[in-house]
Amino acid sequence: LYNKEAITAAVYKFTDSYYVHQSVDTENSSIVNVIFESKDGDQVADSVPKLFCNELIDQQLRYNVNAQFGHIRDLIVEQAFKPIN
Repeated sequence: LYNKEAITAAVYKFTDSYYVHQSVDTENSSIVNVIFESKDGDQVADSVPKLFCNELIDQQLRYNVNAQFGHIRDLIVEQAFKPIN
């Protein structure tokens, strides 16, 4: 459902507030386990996994758009930095 790159990007968004452990399931390598641990010792709020799921959707969409249209962005950047004659 989600690329590993999208999962890692979503995990990164939470590293400022949480210690995040990411691992591949030993029985099924297509399953990625993500565990949140509070940096201040408090319990992780119930909203955190929900926010993480929303971030996963956002990061997967970004990944898909880049895969489909990234070459157009590269052409625009190339044109923008082309020397002027």
